[in-house]
Amino acid sequence: MSQLRLTTTKYAAITLTNLQNQLAYVWEALNRAVFIVLIMFVFVQLWTAVYESQGVTEIAGLSLSATIWYLLIAETLELGKMRHDERISEEVKDGSVAYTLTRPYNYLAYHFFNGLGETAVKMFFIFLLGLPLVVYYAGWPTLSPAHALPVLLVGVLAVLLDFFAFSMIGLLAFVTEDTASFRLIYQKLVFILGGLMLPLDFLPDWLQPIARVLPFNLTTYAPAKLFVAFTWAQFWQIIALQIIWLSIFGLALWRQYRWAIRQLVVNGG
Repeated sequence: MSQLRLTTTKYAAITLTNLQNQLAYVWEALNRAVFIVLIMFVFVQLWTAVYESQGVTEIAGLSLSATIWYLLIAETLELGKMRHDERISEEVKDGSVAYTLTRPYNYLAYHFFNGLGETAVKMFFIFLLGLPLVVYYAGWPTLSPAHALPVLLVGVLAVLLDFFAFSMIGLLAFVTEDTASFRLIYQKLVFILGGLMLPLDFLPDWLQPIARVLPFNLTTYAPAKLFVAFTWAQFWQIIALQIIWLSIFGLALWRQYRWAIRQLVVNGG
């Protein structure tokens, strides 16, 4: 019990330390988040023109207001994600990974809890800056308070699933050193099949079933869609898929980590 308490305290301290570092440079964090205002303004103008040109109030069951709110949540999740794969790549390039691997913590757990502090600050400011523009054009969201916790749970699992994906990309640096190309491919898959650029409901009928079972939509589309159009049936379907993909990614990550460590020893002689 005391060991569990010590471990919890250690990783909580890592998160709080990075959170304090982020808040110490709050203006820098705000400047990075300003980009969301430009993105949302473009999206509002684009989708307003689309709905007006079609002469409809709903497309695939989503009103214009719901679509605008969907895009704000999706962009908040995407722009606030952890980018620890870049740090892993840098650690491999400058050799500091030899020291970080021997420190008294789990290497990947350190990156997760260290990234939580940064992610919390980034998502807060991105949502805060995008909120006035979205409320002006789309009004307040219709999410019921009773559905807030289920949506939050899906959002937390989405962050964890995304962390697993970026960890697998980051560990490739143990062999390739540079992982920019792998990151680019993953991000483009999230853009299209993950629902970042537009909800999956707007994709062609033949593509929707494929996109819905792939993991990319569970990191972005799933929490955003539940935020604007919550149903318990879709919630349980999403939770089941998230648990399945977390199990698959978790097992793959565990095996890849053991393999990557051996490769790093060989490369270091």
